[in-house]
Amino acid sequence: MCVLLYIKHSKSFSGRLVQLHDEMSVVERIIMFLSELGGTACLVFVGCLGCISGNATVISFGFGFAIMMGVQIFGHISGAHINPAVTVAAATLGSFPLINVPIYIFGQLMGAITGFGLVKLLIHNSILSIAGLCSPGPTQHLTAFQLFLSEFILTLLLVWVCCAVWDSRNATKHDSLPLRLGLAVTGLAMAGGGLSGANMNPARSFGPALLNNTWDRHWVYWLGPLLAGFIGALIYRIIFSKDAKKNETYPEGT
Repeated sequence: MCVLLYIKHSKSFSGRLVQLHDEMSVVERIIMFLSELGGTACLVFVGCLGCISGNATVISFGFGFAIMMGVQIFGHISGAHINPAVTVAAATLGSFPLINVPIYIFGQLMGAITGFGLVKLLIHNSILSIAGLCSPGPTQHLTAFQLFLSEFILTLLLVWVCCAVWDSRNATKHDSLPLRLGLAVTGLAMAGGGLSGANMNPARSFGPALLNNTWDRHWVYWLGPLLAGFIGALIYRIIFSKDAKKNETYPEGT
């Protein structure tokens, strides 16, 4: 039986549960870890290869299609969070066992290092080798707070997309889900790429930063997305979730 913990919250939650851990075996947890590692490696490898072009549109679509590939390949295995902010959001909604949070995030970080390591291996000592390739590129004309706000808002929108996907009321609307998620990331990357780089993912930021040894205002790319993951999911849970609506249903159109 899953061990569950009640959280004292406002009546709008109607006593929802937060899952502490589940009955998953050690082998199953290892598989989840490897799935998140593989999905994040796919994201960083494909996305960062696109950064070689230097074209903002190519980069945005590259990361969007990388998300599409990761979700298609690993979504049925671990859910393909491939982003610590998404994992934090899932745990905040109460739909994801807390014991799996560090497992997922560690897998995502290792995947980002692996994916970018492969990129470095491919272009090492070649004309394509670029200093600081794919590292978070904060716009120097913006303050640290503006960069933080950019990452926070962009990730908040991404988290709300994920919350809507997980909502049971959308259970019949998952056709072409990998493509939809990929295009959502593409749109956000196009919108915010010129500000903070629109990383929206601490793992995606960490891998290139570590291997390039570039840490300029790196904290922004952790604090913004992780806070957005928690606050965004909390807002969705309190205001928009099925429990918040007390199981009322509304017609989709007029």
